[in-house]
Amino acid sequence: MTTARNSGRCALRLRDSWRRCRERLPVALYRVGLGPVLGRHRILLHHTDRSSGRIQHTALKVMLYDAKRGHWLLASAPESAWYRDLHALPLTTIQVRNRHYAVTAYLLDDDEVERIMTGRSHHLPRVGRRRVLTTGAAGDDAAPTHRGAGSSLTLVRLDAAPGQRLP
Repeated sequence: MTTARNSGRCALRLRDSWRRCRERLPVALYRVGLGPVLGRHRILLHHTDRSSGRIQHTALKVMLYDAKRGHWLLASAPESAWYRDLHALPLTTIQVRNRHYAVTAYLLDDDEVERIMTGRSHHLPRVGRRRVLTTGAAGDDAAPTHRGAGSSLTLVRLDAAPGQRLP
């Protein structure tokens, strides 16, 4: 009985270690110069740790990119470290492919999150439905409403500094 219990713990640790490896792989790819492999939909955020002041690197998936205005939109949980770091110090840099951009982070309020999620769900209905189902917001089948979808989801808009050539 002890071996069965220990093998369950080992399998759990192995699964967690594979997940951590998969999450850290984009950062490693950026460090060795293979950022273009990930494309425009993954960025590397260079942010300053709010407690130690050290530079941290986090690979994030871009939810929406507006080339005309130079905006990247990222989704986050409010308890994630990079989100809290950007709340403390919003001036930072990102890396898209092999180019670096100076950006300013704006943490969006609930009304703006709801407006963006409603507009985005018309273009990608599966994503909108999934967000509503995971946040527990009620809506009807014909046109799902996204009221309350922004309660557990926070959005960060990164605005590029003027004068930069954008991707």
